[in-house]
Amino acid sequence: MGALILVVDDSASIRSQIRGVLQQVEGFENFIEASEGLSAFKLMVDRHPDLVVCDLIMPVFDGLKFLALRATRPELANIPVIMLTAEGDADRKVEVFDQGASDYVMKPFNDRELLARVKVHYRLKVLQDELREANKRLESLADTDGLTGLFNRRYFDAILGRELQRTERYKTPLALVLLDIDHFKRVNDNFGHPMGDEVLRNVSRIVMSGVRVTDSAARYGGEEIAIVFTQTTAPGVSEVTERLRQRLADFSHVYQGNGLKCTASFGISVCDGRGVTPSAKELVERADRALYRAKRSGRNCIVSWTPELDLEPTLSASGEHAP
Repeated sequence: MGALILVVDDSASIRSQIRGVLQQVEGFENFIEASEGLSAFKLMVDRHPDLVVCDLIMPVFDGLKFLALRATRPELANIPVIMLTAEGDADRKVEVFDQGASDYVMKPFNDRELLARVKVHYRLKVLQDELREANKRLESLADTDGLTGLFNRRYFDAILGRELQRTERYKTPLALVLLDIDHFKRVNDNFGHPMGDEVLRNVSRIVMSGVRVTDSAARYGGEEIAIVFTQTTAPGVSEVTERLRQRLADFSHVYQGNGLKCTASFGISVCDGRGVTPSAKELVERADRALYRAKRSGRNCIVSWTPELDLEPTLSASGEHAP
């Protein structure tokens, strides 16, 4: 699909001339037009063209007013605007650049010059768009676990810290759930690591489909997943977690003709927002103790932290749960 170019001029014949010049290049076949700056700005907002060729001098709403409006919308800043002007005053040219124009061409314009400048600025925009997309992918890779598609541990730590600050400020409830796949070592030992990876991917997809977009799930380590629930009370978290537990227990994992079912154990730690807000370390330790109790209680169950759990023996130095 070719570039979409917005042509702005109060003269229909000039707009037609600009189209004729640009259509000499393959890919410059799609045009939208406006006869003054305000309607051009509305088209820019609605259609997000790849480039704008705009006359500077137009009745009522001229090119400078158009540029001023465009400056109020940051999402439009990467769309190059080439101004057409019959003015030779140097100060006027500086004003055009100060308002955000990418370039200008004097009228009556030379066809080859206009075409060359449009090609250059369109090529720059394409390269800038590709760079932005590449940076987004890099940012995503930096925050995402490669196997499961969940957030990674580093990003989870940042999320939990931010949400606890929000809880402290606005006194809203927050919950942390730690999920551990039961007997995961047996899956790897009996079926191989590729099956183990498939189980982790399936569990992650089920978790992601079972939480809200405002909640965050991360691979906490190995076969353990952490979920941060924002503005959710203890009963609400328990209800969602029970649905996840049941879905995981019912799901059949299949890889290269082999099938199995896996369960998971859950530990919940809730901060109601009314008392002293725990630190991230305290909240994780509480959820971990609840998860440890769930493992000791037979697995495939949910345990919520209570102060009594702090009296139980601590985990081993390796951080392993009950076998």
